[in-house]
Amino acid sequence: MKSSEQFLKDPLAIFAGRGSLPMMLIEDCQKNNRKFMVFLLEGEKYEIDYSAFNPIKLGYGEIEKFLTALHQNDMKNLVFIGGVTKPNFSSLKVDKRGAGLLAKILANKILGDDAVLRTVIKFFEKEGLKILRIDQLLDCVVSTKSTLTKIQPTKENLEDISVGARAIKTFSQFDVGQSIVIAQKQIIAVEALEGTDEMIKRCQNLKVDYAKSAVLVKMKKIKQSMKADMPTIGVETIKNCAMSGICGIAIQVNSTLVLQKDEVIKIADELGLFLTVI
Repeated sequence: MKSSEQFLKDPLAIFAGRGSLPMMLIEDCQKNNRKFMVFLLEGEKYEIDYSAFNPIKLGYGEIEKFLTALHQNDMKNLVFIGGVTKPNFSSLKVDKRGAGLLAKILANKILGDDAVLRTVIKFFEKEGLKILRIDQLLDCVVSTKSTLTKIQPTKENLEDISVGARAIKTFSQFDVGQSIVIAQKQIIAVEALEGTDEMIKRCQNLKVDYAKSAVLVKMKKIKQSMKADMPTIGVETIKNCAMSGICGIAIQVNSTLVLQKDEVIKIADELGLFLTVI
């Protein structure tokens, strides 16, 4: 059994998507003198310049190139981190190994995004790779049920949160998003392909009687793998909620990433929102 100190030194392959999470992980690797490699997707719109880390760019179907680079550099630990744009699987150009993975993906695609992610993870695990969860690498998951902000949810808020949590569990059977906005026991918005922040912005025209009583509930979907696409909130989530008249956020314990946790709590307090962990 490896100690936590030894674990922090194990070389790490970082398959980076959009957002700030990949850079947070890179900085953590640098801090711990951990060897790492960065892989980027061709055609993805990255907000961060990774050129200083000599990233290897891959097309969606270049599995042989990816595996060869991992094996040549003795990389056995892999993390998928950040958001990516879903490709049109039916028109992908793939190499020989990619064709095998694509066949498995297409066979499972009717089951939804979660099934696709599980198929990809299982494929790489069979190749001898260890797929790590983000929360194994970064301290950004809350492990205790509590309210993190000075402002507490009201009894009405808690009732809405309970309804929202049940709704997400129901919707997730159909692979529909990780978040909903709810007010007065009525569902105002459900996250679709656009993501949480865009869903929140759709709520800016809430009816007056819903404004300042709506709550964002964010949870992982049933059967969702914790090794990719974990529910995530950050400072922008808080700001967008405030702009849209949402009075608070409920996230799931041990299952939601909170980026820059201290800053998130500080901004929520300043803007008058509650952040509670259920």
